[in-house]
Amino acid sequence: MEISLKKINGGLYVKASGKLDIDTSAEYGMKIKDELDEVNELVLDFGEITYVASIGLRVLLELYQQMSKQGSIKLINVQEPVLNVLKMTGFNKFLSIS
Repeated sequence: MEISLKKINGGLYVKASGKLDIDTSAEYGMKIKDELDEVNELVLDFGEITYVASIGLRVLLELYQQMSKQGSIKLINVQEPVLNVLKMTGFNKFLSIS
């Protein structure tokens, strides 16, 4: 999984590609969490995320919990298969998804 992070005006923009599964979720979560100091908006670009496993959902939940204390989180460019998983699990009810 390739992960790129950009900090812009108090926001953190994260773009990754591949699957968010048992092999990649820990690295994905840690790289983002290491950069969240003083971030008030977290934008996760899911345009190239093709699959999210339950461990990936856990990472999203942890990021949501942290960001709800200091700002906002949103997912953008979510592909249909991943969006279906987010809807089936109810994540679309508390995450901003576009």
